[in-house]
This record gives sequence, structure tokens and C-alpha cells, in this order.
Amino acid sequence: MNRILKMVSIIGLILLIINSCSALAIEEPETTPKVIHPGDDVDIWFKLNNNELLGDNERVEDVYIEIKPSYPFELIQVNPSKGKVTYNYLEDGVSKDMHFKFHVDDDARSNEYKIDVNVKYYVVRYEDGNEEYRYSRSVSRSFYVTVYGDANFELSSEGDVLTPSKTEKIPIIIENKGTGSAKQVTFSVGNTESVNPVETTKFYIGGMAASESTKTYISLHTNEKATEGSYSVPITINWIDQEGLEKQDTINLGLIVKGDLMIGISNIITEPKEIKPKDTYVRIDVSVSNNGHGEAKDINLKLITNYPFRDSWSSSNIKNIGTLTSGTSKSVTFYIDVDKEAQARHYEIPINVSYLDIFNKKHYELEYIDIYVKPKPILELESNEITIENKKGNQVLLKIKNVGNEKAENVKITAVKNTAQPFDYPTKTDSIGTLNINDSGEGLLIIDVDNGVEKQYIINLEVRAVGDSDIGDKQVYISNIPLKINVINGHSELKFIGTIAVIIIVLGSGYYLLEKRKKKKDDE
Repeated sequence: MNRILKMVSIIGLILLIINSCSALAIEEPETTPKVIHPGDDVDIWFKLNNNELLGDNERVEDVYIEIKPSYPFELIQVNPSKGKVTYNYLEDGVSKDMHFKFHVDDDARSNEYKIDVNVKYYVVRYEDGNEEYRYSRSVSRSFYVTVYGDANFELSSEGDVLTPSKTEKIPIIIENKGTGSAKQVTFSVGNTESVNPVETTKFYIGGMAASESTKTYISLHTNEKATEGSYSVPITINWIDQEGLEKQDTINLGLIVKGDLMIGISNIITEPKEIKPKDTYVRIDVSVSNNGHGEAKDINLKLITNYPFRDSWSSSNIKNIGTLTSGTSKSVTFYIDVDKEAQARHYEIPINVSYLDIFNKKHYELEYIDIYVKPKPILELESNEITIENKKGNQVLLKIKNVGNEKAENVKITAVKNTAQPFDYPTKTDSIGTLNINDSGEGLLIIDVDNGVEKQYIINLEVRAVGDSDIGDKQVYISNIPLKINVINGHSELKFIGTIAVIIIVLGSGYYLLEKRKKKKDDE
């Protein structure tokens, strides 16, 4: 009998399980806030209803609820056990509110994200106050919660720079760095005191998803009085977010104004005014100007001298003039020597210019100064060393050659007396006349030596000439030319006669002795 009753109970249990049309039910959640954004802390309530169709003496016990969120939701502790809720029993038709708290990741994109809720419990039957049997049941449900990301725009200009007094097209990149999409995106370019938009000022872009970017060109005019540096141009962006709300943001677009740099060389002044071959320490004054809108710093100049020019002394033509702001200038001086064989014509002497802009970027330029070398007669001795005797009346014939590139007229040669030397000049000046280019002429000087020591002396000769009158050159050219004079002891003619006499006497004596010996031998 007991066995039959037990089987009936089991069959009834199976029928109860099969016929139960419902179990514990989890309803749709409610959230606070209603609209969820990245970075929010969100309270979510799930309602658990006991819809079990239980028989007499049956009830739901040991209810265990666990919530399993996926990214971007992160559980925050509000229950004794994070993400878990338990009830000892749940009466028929009773509802329980399950509260959980989440944090939404700051970088969450707009999307629907899944949250799983799992419920486990037991259905227990009691008979006469004692547990007759229990069986476990479970129910799970997945919910999708929408997170609305926000669009967040950033602007950049690809490093392009503006120039004072110019209108330039600047590419700007608009990027949605946020987590939400934007619709009907437009932007407007605002005005500033120094930089203003021209032509179109409002631009339509359309929809932009998160991480999407687009490039647009805008025309900006920079005031001619704008100084170099950083400027901000206001850009106002309008869009509609995913909730259908109109949004607006104003971003200052950073731009660089950089003046154009134009270093120029001008106002060339030379001393002497007329440069000629063989000139030394020719002074060249030039003005270095900044004709651009920018500032040039650490300006260095180096004059490059090539034949027929050379530096007058070492490093004399390397200059640093510091800083030149827009429209300012400074003077600088160079010194050069001119070769004696320089041809009469214009020469361009290069100047290497280097400087830094306001961003410390180095620039190099090559400028030129124009120098005109005029023709000039240059007179030189064909031989700069002579020998005279220690006597009076030495006649010295000096040959002068015009090695310059201009005819020399009225050429004269003059010995310059030095009282410390044993020389006097009965004829110290002689006129040579006209010498064409590469022609030579002779001048005669008479030099008296007053008991001079036998050695070498150096005297100065002044050579004077007038330029070529046919080309209008009336300048007097004076050159001081050193002449080496070797003094030897005098009376060279007597020495020569004495030497001849000695030779004759020696030869005669020898001949006499030879004849005498021959005669003596014959007598024997």
C-alpha cells in the first residue's frame, strides 16, 4: 500500500512539474538614470515575481540570484555579496526588487550591451511539518541596456602656418574623438583681431561616427600688422546627438603666424670710393636689412673672397649682427685687398648669410655685393738690385715697367735721400715719359758714395705717374719702391791695371831666367 502511495506522489510531482505553466519570472529592469552615458554610475532594479503554481504545502525556498554584466558595465558593491542576492523563501505571488549598481566605462561606444540574470531556487513540499521532498529549478534571462555615447570633437591644422598680409588656404582636420555618433554636423569659423575667415565661413559635414575624421579647407587672411606667434581662431561646431538633442561646442583652433624672412644687402659704400688694383685694406660698408615680416635671430655673415680679392687679415670678414626684427637694418664692415693684376670690371663678391627664425629653425641665404675695380697704372722695377762702387759719380740706369691695366703718363723716378745712409744724389730725379700697358722705360740716377762700408743698403725710390688722360684719369699715382744697393770698394780700374802689370812682370822675369839658363848651357 505504501509503495502505491509513493508512486502516486511521484507521478503527481511529475505532473506538477509538467503542468506548471510558469516559474519565477524576471521582469524588464528599470534604470536610474533613464538615459545612460559612458562614465555614469547606474542603479538597476530587476523585479523577481513568484509565479509558481504550487500545490498545497509547497513553497519556494533558497532563492539565489546572480547578475553577470558584460563590458562596459562593472559591478559596484551594494549587496553583502557583490552581484548576488539571496532569499530564504519566496511566498506565492510575491515580488522582490533586486538592486544592483554599475559603473559604465568612460570609453564605451554607443551600443546595446547585455546583462545576464540567473536565478536558482528550490520547490519544497512539507507533510505534517516535515520536508517530504525538494527539487531545484532555475531561470535565466538576458537584457540589453542601451548606452548612449557622446560625440567629442577635436581640431588640428596639420602644422600649417599663416603669413602676415596674406590669404592662405589652411587644411583643418575635424575628428570625432568621442564614443557616440553625431548627425548633421556643421561648423562655423569665427573672427579675431588678426586672423579672419574669407569667402565661406560655414561648412556642412553630415554624419560622423566615433573615431571618424574629415579634412576641410578654410581660407584665412592674416592682418599685415600681426606679429609672429600663436593665435587662436574660434570654431563653433553644431550637431545632433543619438538622443536627438541639438549640441554645440566652440573649439579654439591653434594656428601659427610666421613672418616671411627676407634678408637683403644694400647701401654699399667703399673706402676708397674708387677701387683699383693693388689697393689694400679696402673698407666695404653694407647695410643688412630684414625686409620681411618675421624676426631673424643670430644672424651671421661671411664674405667669401676669391681672386682677385683676399681678406685683409684673418677672420676679419666673419660677422655676427644679432637680431633683426621686421623693417630694421644694421651696418657691417668688411676689409679686402685687391691683387695687382686685377682686371678692370665689375665683380660680385658673395656673402653667406645664416640666421634662425622664431622657431629656431636655421636658414641660409647667399647674397652678393657688386664691386667695380677701375683701371690703374702699376709701375715696377724690372730689377730691384744693383751694385755700385765706393766712390762718387756712380751712374745707375733703372728700367721701369708698367704692369698695370692703364697707360701711365708723365712717369718720373726719384731717389729719396736718407741721411743715415752714405749716399748723395747729384741727379736724383729723371723723367721717363709715357708708358703704355706692359711697356718699359729707363731712368738715370747718379749716386755718390761717401766712404761707405762694403755692404748692402736699401734705398727708397718714389715713382710718380699720372693716369691715362684719354679716359679722363687725372689722378696722380705714387709708388714707393725699395731698391737694394750693394756697395763694393772703389778704384776697380786701377786694380785691373795693377793686376795686369804684376802678370807682365812675372812673365818677364820667368822669360829672363829661362834665357839666361839656356845661354849658360851653350857656353859650356
